[in-house]
Amino acid sequence: MKLFGWLMSAMLIISCIGCAPEEEKSKTYPSLDSIANTLWYSVDTTNQIYYDIYYNESTGVMERYSNSLRDELISSRNFTYTFTPATSQIDALVNLTFEDGERYGGILIPKGNFQVNNEDVYWIQLYEVDEKGEIIYDENGKIKSSILMWLDEKKS
Repeated sequence: MKLFGWLMSAMLIISCIGCAPEEEKSKTYPSLDSIANTLWYSVDTTNQIYYDIYYNESTGVMERYSNSLRDELISSRNFTYTFTPATSQIDALVNLTFEDGERYGGILIPKGNFQVNNEDVYWIQLYEVDEKGEIIYDENGKIKSSILMWLDEKKS
């Protein structure tokens, strides 16, 4: 009887292993050579502000909305930007300067590293920088300001 129990246990273990889902093969995505003519999104969850960020050829506009439907525009800010595509040594770089002189710099994070609504997306992480391109910190040693945005290719 003990032998029968051992055999049943072994069969149960083997059948469970056979039912385990296969690991999803890692997807590869193309790198972006340009961000011109794209629409990116961002959300300030603390203040419930929704952003649409339009990149044209070398200029753009960041629009702030009071709700996710984006039917009530709060304000918009124009900017100029530069984009340096990724190479084998560096990530893609994004530098953005608003009309009032406020500057941000950062990187484009390749698609496949983050998801929004269960979809792989490209991300841009920007930090407020000074004239030299160095990140600005507050008096407590924390980054003063940052912008995180993602590209939803289905909507662009």
